Amino acid sequence: MAEYRVPEFTLEQRTAAAVQMLVPLPDRRWGLVSELARLYGVSRTLLYEIRGRAWEATVEVLLPREAGRPAQTATLTVDKPFIDRAIAILPMLKGTVRDIRLGLDLILGVGRSVGYISQTLTAAGEQVTAYNLEIRVPLPILGEADEIFQGRKPCLTLVDGRSFLALNLTPAESRDGTAWGLTYLDLVERGIQFHDLACDGGTGLRAGVREAELAIPLRPDLFHILQDAHCLTRRLESAAYKAIETAERARRADLEARGIIRRRGRRLKIKVPLPQAEVEEAQAIETFDNWCWLLGEIRQALEPITPAYRIVSVAETKATVETAVELLKELNHSDITAFADDLQGKIPQLLAPLEWLEQQLTPVLKDLDADTQTFIIWAWQHRQELNLNIDTDIPEALRSVVHTVWDTLELFHRSSSLAESLHSWLRPYLQIHRGMPKWLLPLLQLFWNHHKFERGKRAGSSPLELAGVEDAPSLAAVLDQLFCPSLSAQPA
Repeated sequence: MAEYRVPEFTLEQRTAAAVQMLVPLPDRRWGLVSELARLYGVSRTLLYEIRGRAWEATVEVLLPREAGRPAQTATLTVDKPFIDRAIAILPMLKGTVRDIRLGLDLILGVGRSVGYISQTLTAAGEQVTAYNLEIRVPLPILGEADEIFQGRKPCLTLVDGRSFLALNLTPAESRDGTAWGLTYLDLVERGIQFHDLACDGGTGLRAGVREAELAIPLRPDLFHILQDAHCLTRRLESAAYKAIETAERARRADLEARGIIRRRGRRLKIKVPLPQAEVEEAQAIETFDNWCWLLGEIRQALEPITPAYRIVSVAETKATVETAVELLKELNHSDITAFADDLQGKIPQLLAPLEWLEQQLTPVLKDLDADTQTFIIWAWQHRQELNLNIDTDIPEALRSVVHTVWDTLELFHRSSSLAESLHSWLRPYLQIHRGMPKWLLPLLQLFWNHHKFERGKRAGSSPLELAGVEDAPSLAAVLDQLFCPSLSAQPA
């Protein structure tokens, strides 16, 4: 608190002097000001200044005002110490209701009850939900459907594979065909146009498409197929190294037994004899090498573009995959055989996107020579790093063809990896809140769709902008719109 320049003239004495000085002249006895100046050891000028301040304060208090409780106003100075304090406090908060309460107190010096914060979040969730439902996407959607669970409760997730736009984040009571079917129908009613839908082997995801009677191509999720293959690769590699270790131990034990090498301590104990260990070692290494080679051939065959920058032939791809599957079965490994059987049953579905691509591009490219076709495909694959613009960097005679080819390649889609990536972003929030509050997912969807990517090929754009939404507002603008004072239901 600030100190008086005359510390011995206390607040109580100033108040008493002000009360006597406010008495009008006819009623105030002569010589009172001089007497008070001698009593308190101050000047007459200071006493008259105190009288003026007291008069102004009394008038200010007694002026007519609007009825009701006065609005609370506060001034916040955002300077370097405040910013540094906020930076130091924010990493310590987890985002729960009680941590929000603590953050308000530590950062802003504002106290709010848990109930007030909970009601505010509920109201915000309702406003954001209504806002999210009003979003209209003009471009066709490359759908990626998946489910994430928290406390055995599913969340139905749908992402656009082109723009990374979160179209649906809805907690549901079940994950059956009915729940997913209603989700699909709601999206269609909102004007969402599906180009295709990629999903894993979840029965509810595919049953929902059938129950909703949607005429959209279903794509098997190549991401999960490759993920299973990579897990099997790690197991086979581990088995090969274990066989190598066993064989090497058997060799050292054999050399020790023949007296060629000596070592301290007891003789090495081996699990299997040296000849058997060497046979198992050779088999494990051969199995791993053949698996990696055949898996690489399958993966390369399923690519839409060949290493020579040509559109892949579906007939050749089918022959390559079928041959590789048969060779996998000949490795006589139970896990590899199970993977090969599963892959064989999915061959028609894996070839469907390639067949669509071949049907779309064959009529467009048939009148072009091989070198021109190669150039167009090569340019598409390197368009990001070269920052190519069709209207300025492509010869005028080829622009219409290039537009068609590039737009078609942009629609090639067969994975739900973006939905999995979104789930990895969602998981910490679900863990913090130990569930899916009704307000949480709408707020996260709002943030995700309006935030701008900082890295990668989408850097500098938000999912809404990439989805073709014109004049997409920024996240700050949306928050200002949703939480402006006129819409606030509770007093601050």
